[in-house]
Amino acid sequence: MKYLVEIRRKRKNDGIAIILFLLLFSFSSCFKPQTFPKEPNIEFIDFIVKDTFDILQNRVLNGTLHFYFVDGDGDIGYDTTSPRQNTIFLKKYKIENKQEVLINMQVPLEYFVPKFKRNIQDEALQGEMFVKDLNETFPFENDTIMYKFYIKDRAGNKSNVASTGYIIVNNYLQ
Repeated sequence: MKYLVEIRRKRKNDGIAIILFLLLFSFSSCFKPQTFPKEPNIEFIDFIVKDTFDILQNRVLNGTLHFYFVDGDGDIGYDTTSPRQNTIFLKKYKIENKQEVLINMQVPLEYFVPKFKRNIQDEALQGEMFVKDLNETFPFENDTIMYKFYIKDRAGNKSNVASTGYIIVNNYLQ
């Protein structure tokens, strides 16, 4: 008799487990992955500046650009075996007489991003990126600078252009 009671308790618990499983399964089918356009979109988050020294002991303001991205079809970055192509593109500006003046860089501010591993259920890819070592060396040529930037996916779709806003270089000196 004691044995039958134990079996009934197990069956009762099994029934609860089955009901919970069915409820979770039915709710999970209600949640569809969020859809985004196939063109990437970016949003500026922060520009972090540290007053430091480079390897030759020259005084440097070391900048790091931090931004959010989303791409509806998730084709951001390139396979490391592919011909090297860049994903992140920056333009640097100085502010003179309240006007943005493009600084002609000897080396373009363009960066390679490796292909991201993706969640198979969701085509969209979203996250945050950091571009490090955007440096200003002492003595500083410009008091106020700004970066404008965008990304491109593998299909060649260009994102919107985002900006850091004005960065007053002398405010970061310690």
